[in-house]
Amino acid sequence: MNLNDLTDAEKSTGIESFITSSKGINGEIKAQPEYFYVEEVSELPELHEDGRFTIIKVRKSNWDTLNFARVLANKLRISQKRIEFAGTKDKKAVSVQYMSISNLGEKEIQMLKDLRIRDAEIEYIGKARRTIQLGDLLGNFFRITIKDVENNSINKTLDEIIEKGVPNYFGLQRFGSIRFVTHEVGKYILKSDFESAFWTYVAKPFEKENEEIRKIREDLWSTRDARTGLREFPDYLRYERNLLQRLVETESEEKAICSLPKNLKLMFTHAYQSYIFNRLLSERIKEFKSLKIVEKGDFADFIEFKNINGKTYFSFMESYSEVNDRNLERINFLISKRRGFLAFPIPGYRTELREGWAMEKIRNILERDEINLSDFKNKYKEFSSKGGFRVADMPYSSLEIIQSGDAIFSFFLPKGCYATSFLREFTKTTMA
Repeated sequence: MNLNDLTDAEKSTGIESFITSSKGINGEIKAQPEYFYVEEVSELPELHEDGRFTIIKVRKSNWDTLNFARVLANKLRISQKRIEFAGTKDKKAVSVQYMSISNLGEKEIQMLKDLRIRDAEIEYIGKARRTIQLGDLLGNFFRITIKDVENNSINKTLDEIIEKGVPNYFGLQRFGSIRFVTHEVGKYILKSDFESAFWTYVAKPFEKENEEIRKIREDLWSTRDARTGLREFPDYLRYERNLLQRLVETESEEKAICSLPKNLKLMFTHAYQSYIFNRLLSERIKEFKSLKIVEKGDFADFIEFKNINGKTYFSFMESYSEVNDRNLERINFLISKRRGFLAFPIPGYRTELREGWAMEKIRNILERDEINLSDFKNKYKEFSSKGGFRVADMPYSSLEIIQSGDAIFSFFLPKGCYATSFLREFTKTTMA
C-alpha cells in the first residue's frame, strides 16, 4: 500500500501530516504474522497459592485477543467473562500477553495445562488474589520486519524525530477494519441521531472493501431495506446481520444499535474522540513543525520509570500539567530531557474549554459537527465519556534498527501508542 492509495482513509480519520521531511523507505509490514512480533510488558499481580485467579502467559500467531479468549473459554467450558487481560492484540501478528481466569478448580487447571489450541502456546504461571486488569499494562515491546525496503533514509528520519518528536496518532485500526467509519457512527450517536448511526455502520460503502460486499452496501445505503440486506449479507458480517435482524424485529434503529455487545458500543464515542485528537495533532504539526514546543495554555505529561523483571521501563504519570508562566521554563527543560511530553485534551462531558491552542481547536471542531460537551453524557452509559488527555509526542525507548535488505525495528512503546504510527514516519506509507 502506498500513501496515495490510502490518503482518503487517513484524512477521514484526522491523519493529515508527517512530521519528518525525509524520503520514505516504503516496504510492507504484516506480510506474515512472524514479521510483526509484540510482547506486552505488565505489572503482574503477586502470586499466592490460595489465589482464585489463574495467571497464564499466551504466545499466539494469527489470533486477535478477543477471538482467542472466546475459543479458550469454549475449550474450558466456562464463560468468556471469566477471562481477563490487560490489553488487546491484533490478529496478524505473533503476540505474547498475560491473561487471568477466575475460579478454576484443580481439574480445570490440569485441563488448561494439557490444552492444545492451533498456533498458540499456553504457559501456566500460577495463582493470584486479584485479576489482571487494564492498569497492569505498561506498554509493549515490538520487533517488526519491514520487507522490500527501497532506500536508506532511516538515519535522516531518526535525526528528525529526535529533534521534532513522533506524532502519537491513533492508528487506522482504531476506526475499523477496511471501512473506517466508527468515528462517524460515534458522532451521530452523540447527536442522538441513531438512524444515521445505524445506517452508517451497516451500509455506508467504502472503496477498499470487497467489490461484491461494497455493491450490497451501496444498494442498502440507497434503499434502507433491512430484509433485503439480511438476504444478501454473508454470514461472516455477523454484527451487520444482527443489527438488521433487530431492526426488523423492533422497527427502531436506536434499539438495534443498543443491542450490540458492550465492548463494541464503547468503541464508537472513543473513535470520535480519537478522530478529534488526530485532527489536533495534524494541525499542530502544520503550524508548529515540531512537538517539542509548548506555550502557555498547552498541557504536558511526564514519565516515571519502573523495574519489571530486572529491566527498566517507563510509563506515563498521567498528571497532565497546564503550562503557565510559572512552570513554562521547567516543562521545557523536562521536554528537552525526554522526561516531559506535549499532551492534548480529549473532549468529554467533564472537559472545561478554557483558553489555549488545543482548546480553541476542539471548540471549532465541535461547533462544526454541532456537538456540545454535554452530549458526551449520553442517556446510554456505553456511549458516554468524561474525556481525558493523551500525549501528542510519542515516547519510545530501546530502539534498535538492523538493515540487511529488509529493515528490522525493535522498540518499546507505552500503552496506548501504535507501532504502526511510529513506523509510518520511516516508511511514509499508510500502515493499517
